[in-house]
Amino acid sequence: MENFDSVKIYLKEISEIPSLTEEELKKLWERAKKGDKEAEKKLIEANLRLVVSIAKSYWQKHHFLDFLDLIEEGNLGLMRAIKKYDPKKGYKFSTYAYWWIKQFIQRAIINQAKMIYIPVYTYDAIKRLLKVSEELKRKLSRSPTIKELSESLDISISRTKRLLEDLEAMSPVISLETPIDDEETIFLKDLVKAKDLSDPDVVVSLIKQHEDVQKLLSSLNNREKKIIKLRYGFINGKERSLSEVAEILKISRERVRQLEKRALDKLRRAALRMKIIEK
Repeated sequence: MENFDSVKIYLKEISEIPSLTEEELKKLWERAKKGDKEAEKKLIEANLRLVVSIAKSYWQKHHFLDFLDLIEEGNLGLMRAIKKYDPKKGYKFSTYAYWWIKQFIQRAIINQAKMIYIPVYTYDAIKRLLKVSEELKRKLSRSPTIKELSESLDISISRTKRLLEDLEAMSPVISLETPIDDEETIFLKDLVKAKDLSDPDVVVSLIKQHEDVQKLLSSLNNREKKIIKLRYGFINGKERSLSEVAEILKISRERVRQLEKRALDKLRRAALRMKIIEK
């Protein structure tokens, strides 16, 4: 309960920090680069919501880590981004920061996952699962379903699900070949790709920080716009549940979910057109 309260207080505090335009962020970065600590502090604060969004997307999949710990790791990634960002390379600070925040959080998950005890027989079962999965992928020309995996492995669906969960704990959704070091090894091709932005919290967070946020939202009809604003805290920083939005709009919870999905698809397309995210 104490930890939950700490998270609640932290989220409330950062929701009150005003958003900045890309130009304002650039000016802050220029001052921070010259050693202006106050500018660096403002630059960090302006991107804390992005850190929380990315941390939340990973925490939902990896509950063995504390949410605030993930946020702390993300903040370290944000500080690294501030030190290494170069606007001359053409990409926006929020895009560059996204990459570093994500890498620091992923590294924390990997380090923690290494400490989770998984029996030898489970490792063997996971190796077999991976082998069968690859065979089925080649045969079907698509990723196999859990049912297809369980049938090929001759084990129950519940056992297959447990193995997949163990696999996720051992190697979170990340390319382990991606270097993380103090040298300038990041290129534009390594930055945010559309496939990395399947998580709606991250997409909306990047959109919120964009100077043309109203232009992006104009791609939605009035009802879709209201749903996105209510669900993702555009209004007073409070994120409403599906049920709460359904009650406000006098429609079913399922209908809210459908409209939200459609709205997010529209926002992704608009963000691609405006080059906020890369293909």
